[in-house]
Amino acid sequence: MTETTPPAVLAVDFDTLDGYVRSLGAGTTGTAVELVDDLCVEPLDARRLHECVAAVCAALNAAGVEPGATIAVRVGQDAQSVVALLAAACYGVAVLAAADAPRLPEGPFEIAALVTAVPCDDEAPVLVDVTDLAELKLVDASSLPVRSPEDPALMLCTSGTTGDPKWVRLAHRNLVSAGRYIAGSLGLTPADRGLSMMPLHHGHGITAGVLAPLFSGGGFVILDSKELDFLEEGLRSDATWYSAAPSLHRSLLGAKRSWPQWFEGFRPRVIRSTSEALPAAEKAAVQEAYGAPVIEAYALTEVPGHVCTQVHGTDTEPGWMPPQLGVEVETLGEDGRPTPAGEPGRIRVRGPNVMLGYLGHDPVGPGEWYQTSDLGVVRADGAVAVLGRDSEAIKRGGETIVPAVVESLVEEHPDVERARVCGMPDESLGEQICVAVISPRGTGDEARLLRELRIQLPPNLTPSKLRVVAEFPAGPGKMRRSDLRPLFAE
Repeated sequence: MTETTPPAVLAVDFDTLDGYVRSLGAGTTGTAVELVDDLCVEPLDARRLHECVAAVCAALNAAGVEPGATIAVRVGQDAQSVVALLAAACYGVAVLAAADAPRLPEGPFEIAALVTAVPCDDEAPVLVDVTDLAELKLVDASSLPVRSPEDPALMLCTSGTTGDPKWVRLAHRNLVSAGRYIAGSLGLTPADRGLSMMPLHHGHGITAGVLAPLFSGGGFVILDSKELDFLEEGLRSDATWYSAAPSLHRSLLGAKRSWPQWFEGFRPRVIRSTSEALPAAEKAAVQEAYGAPVIEAYALTEVPGHVCTQVHGTDTEPGWMPPQLGVEVETLGEDGRPTPAGEPGRIRVRGPNVMLGYLGHDPVGPGEWYQTSDLGVVRADGAVAVLGRDSEAIKRGGETIVPAVVESLVEEHPDVERARVCGMPDESLGEQICVAVISPRGTGDEARLLRELRIQLPPNLTPSKLRVVAEFPAGPGKMRRSDLRPLFAE
C-alpha cells in the first residue's frame, strides 16, 4: 500500500496538547508562534500564548475543577477563543459552543465549568472569562495538568448528515496527530502564515485552522469569513496558505469576482480542501484563481485531520488520496466482505488516528475498524477516492448509482455550473435519479436541459427530473442531498 509520509514538523517531541504548551514556555520549539485575530490586536507570540493558557488552567484549578472534567467553551473567531479552546482541552475535556449558539451544549455529560471567549449570560458552576487576555494573571506552568496521549481532550458533535448527531470523543493523540499530518502534508514551516477561516467549534477549524499552523512553528490570522471587512484585511496579511470546505472556496471565488482589488496581493503557495469532495472543475477554478496547488484531503469528525491526503510537491491524480502512514483503508461490499481493488464499497478505517469512540457507546479499541458512512474506491496502490455517503446512493433497477458520478457528468454540460443529485421513490425502478443544477446565468430552460442530458448521458445515469435552483441547501460545512427531495415532490 502506498502511504503518505509527510515531512517532520517541530523538532520538539510532544504527544499531548499540554506537552505542546509546555514546550512553548520552555522555548524548546526554537521558533515564535504568531497569532492574530482581526489584525487589530497585539499578536500572541509563543511565550504569551503559553502564559495565557496556563493562566486559564490555574483559574480552573483554583476554582476546584478536577482535571479531566467536562468544560464548556464558548468560542468566536479570535485569539481569545484559541486560548480558551487550548486551555480547556489541556485541563479537561472541552465541548464547544459557537458565539451565537442559543445555549451551551447538552448531552449525556455534566458541565463542570465554562470558559468563555465572548460575552455571554450562560450559567455554569465555574466561569472563567477570557474575553480580555490582558486581564489574565501570569502563573507558573505547573498549573498545567500532565495528560496522557489516550486521555480525552475534546468532544465534538457530528453534523447529523447521515443520522442523529453523536458526541465524538477525541484523545490528545488524535488532535496531535491531526495537526502534525496536516502541517506535514502541506510542507508548512515557521515561515508560513495561515489564514484561518473555518469555524473554531468544528473539527476542520480546530485541526487545520489552529493546530497545524501552531505545530509547524508558524503563525496564523484568524478571521470570521462572513465579516467582509476582516476578509479584506486578512487577504492582505501575507498569508501563504489556507484550508477550507468547498462551500468556502466557492464563496471566496465569488468575493474575488466582486472585489478583485482585495485579492491583488493574495498569493498563497498552497491551498487545502476537505469536509466534502471538491469537484474537479471547482478545484481547477481555485488553482487558476490563485496560481497555487489545491491539496485534497479526506477527514471525518471521528478521524480528524486525515484519513488520507494528497501531499504538496507530489504527483497525485485529482480526487485520489493516499492514506496517511500507519492507517489502513478498505471498502466493503453489500455482503460485508472487502471489495476487490477498484470496485466501490463502503469505506472503513483502522489506525491510531481513529477516535476513542462515541459518548455512551462502546469504545473503539486499538486495532478495531471504524465503519464510515461513505462510499469510495481503493486502488491497488492504496489510493482512495471518496464517492459520497452510502445513505445517498440511489438504488435504481437493481443497480447502485453514486450521485457524485452523475453530478460530474451533468456538470460537463456548458449550461450547468454545479449539479447535485438525489433519489426519489419510483414504483417500477425502486428509485429515480433527480438532479438540481445551478446555471452560470442563474436561469435555465429545465425542459431543454433535461432533453440534452438524456442525449449526453448513459441511459442508466440519466435523470428523470431536473430543477434549476439559485443555491443548494447546506448543513454545517456539508451539503445534504436529502434536503433536495422537496424540490421533486409531486
